[in-house]
Amino acid sequence: MELTENTIYRHEEFGDVLVLGVHHVFETYDPDSRDGDLRSRVVRYTTEWDDYGPMPSSVRTTPVDEFRTGVVDAVRMWDRVEGEIDDEA
Repeated sequence: MELTENTIYRHEEFGDVLVLGVHHVFETYDPDSRDGDLRSRVVRYTTEWDDYGPMPSSVRTTPVDEFRTGVVDAVRMWDRVEGEIDDEA
């Protein structure tokens, strides 16, 4: 299963989780050639969030393959509430 950022998944161990992104972790990386030695891929997720985003202390990372073994299915896309600046304040 391909994990998609800003998607809520049902996970066997954690219940509903919000996937914030999938990231490549490089041992070394050359920005000029855009090439490097890939060490691993990790998923960044949280089990606690509201309409504005994740609770800061709840964000976790886990290797993608390990995380995927517990994913049951995608529940829905998560719609972030964009904060509006009140100019009259």
